[in-house]
Amino acid sequence: MTDTGKVLTAKDGAVATITINRPERMNALDSYALAELYDALASAAHDPEVRAIILTGTGRGFSAGADVKEWANEDAEARPGEDWVTLSHRVMSRLYRLPKPVVAAVNGVAVGAGFDLALACDFRIGAASSRYGSVYINIGFSPDAGASFLLPRIVGMTRAKELIYTGRIIDATEAAEIGAISSVVPDEELMSTARELAERLAAGPSVAIGLAKENIQDHWTSTIENALRNEQRAGAICSRTEDHVEGLKAVNEKRAPQFIGR
Repeated sequence: MTDTGKVLTAKDGAVATITINRPERMNALDSYALAELYDALASAAHDPEVRAIILTGTGRGFSAGADVKEWANEDAEARPGEDWVTLSHRVMSRLYRLPKPVVAAVNGVAVGAGFDLALACDFRIGAASSRYGSVYINIGFSPDAGASFLLPRIVGMTRAKELIYTGRIIDATEAAEIGAISSVVPDEELMSTARELAERLAAGPSVAIGLAKENIQDHWTSTIENALRNEQRAGAICSRTEDHVEGLKAVNEKRAPQFIGR
């Protein structure tokens, strides 16, 4: 893949920050940006030093969603070989299934596929100026990057239908009230708040967190019997980790555990 700098990755300790870097287009996702975002997520997933991830955008927007300019203009720059929908689905699946906790630091607008990206993260912290919308209907389209799956599970079916059917954009306060985002913070505190949460998650028992995430995601559409079997499997794996041994030892010694992620 050609690296065009449309997605940036920075590591600081056990936290990787992945930044969509197209501020001139409000971080709209063209095919190159999607391909680079997928590679960044895959790299973070496989890097043993990375134990938590922050996803954010450069400038005034988290992401304005699909770059419709690429769709509408045959002369616009496009990545050959894969269409936008195929690439976006790869990104959403990779993000949703990523075995490490992901915190979305939502600065500014997050609409369409940009909103879907945030919804696929484990936590969403919104700047006070952030705005959200499943705006597909406004261009005569239905959701195509995960909204129909994610939004009802996060805010409930009735609210999800209202947001999807109307294409209405909501502010950070309303987004927090309906549970679309975890919390609202002043704009200038967004990254420090996201960093604080990511560092707390990175300091945890990574194997256990990854397995808990996998089970939570899968059990949305599972039976209680399948859930119990999966929890038994996860428990067996956790019981063999160094972090579990350390956790039990810390309880007995009445101290805080020092987890190492394995």
